Amino acid sequence: MYENFKELLRLERIKHVTSFSKIKLLEKYYTAELSRQISDEELCIMGVSRNGIANLRSAVFSDDIFNIQVEKLISFDNKVKLITVLDKDYPSNLKNIYDPPPYLFYEGTLSASDDVSIAVVGSRSLSRSGIYTVKKLSRELALTGFVIVSGLAMGADTVAHMGALEVNKRTVSVLGSGIDQDVSVSSRSTRRKIIEGGGAVYSPFLIGTEPAKYTFPARNRIISGISLGVVIGEAKSDSGSLITANFALEQGKEVFAVPNEIFNPKYEGGNNLIKTGQAKLITCAEDVTDEFPDRIRNLLSVEFKRIDEAQKFSFSDETEEKIYNLLMEKKMNIDEISEETGVDTGTLMGKLFLLEMNKMINREPNNYFSISRK
Repeated sequence: MYENFKELLRLERIKHVTSFSKIKLLEKYYTAELSRQISDEELCIMGVSRNGIANLRSAVFSDDIFNIQVEKLISFDNKVKLITVLDKDYPSNLKNIYDPPPYLFYEGTLSASDDVSIAVVGSRSLSRSGIYTVKKLSRELALTGFVIVSGLAMGADTVAHMGALEVNKRTVSVLGSGIDQDVSVSSRSTRRKIIEGGGAVYSPFLIGTEPAKYTFPARNRIISGISLGVVIGEAKSDSGSLITANFALEQGKEVFAVPNEIFNPKYEGGNNLIKTGQAKLITCAEDVTDEFPDRIRNLLSVEFKRIDEAQKFSFSDETEEKIYNLLMEKKMNIDEISEETGVDTGTLMGKLFLLEMNKMINREPNNYFSISRK
């Protein structure tokens, strides 16, 4: 069951042999031992350098790490699983990048629908406008048929995941740590919702790996690799989401960014991507789908229309629009809405009634209101 994993681990620490060459060797010769018995000429054809050949021939293979990892996997009682780049169900977009991760631990469900996925990333400290933008785009993209991919961090990642979950669509997360690590209580809660919603949580790291500076760029590379493109919702000039965008460009993926206030440093990263031509300017899901060929668009859900309900509906005044934007972030009761808007509850009741009649919002028990999920 774990033979491919064992052989990949045996080769993993051999220096001067690329992951690409290691994968090719195992695809053809199946084991690390057989791979090092072939001729120097054949190894060169497989892309192995002279130093790599010497290291491969002299390597002492150990299965200590393999045995520890399998023992830990078994302890999860089948909740955590393993897939390798040599297995048929390995994410196809990821397999096609240069130097794909040799194995992924995962919790949840694998799905062929991940072939049509889009990453939505951005700042960990989103502005209110950023929360609205990321959630709205994630909802729209999920409803068109894209699987939403992000990193389960606070801020844009969590908002992106929740946007997809709120419309009952699949979302996938990639961790910057081992599969057994939880960075925070909030990430643990979101992770549970992703899995319960039919999604998946991936980790390219061995079980027990704690989050560190080197793990997050590696995670970002996989977020872009597993996706057809990357959407930057809101990002400062030093945002980690720009690392994801750079990896996407290296991988030949599409990069999109939402424009915003040109003099506000909160938006400098995304604005610069647009300014330099590295990202395409978008304001809705249709701007994203328009950039993909018919082959991709044909795979997307037939639900796709213009789902920008806020644009379809003409707000009668700024108060109605403000109420709608607040409820995009979370459901609220009338007292909370009054406090946020500064509008008295009597006036609010009339506004809320009109929004409800136009099927923009739903009334819930105890005077709570939420965005319509129609």
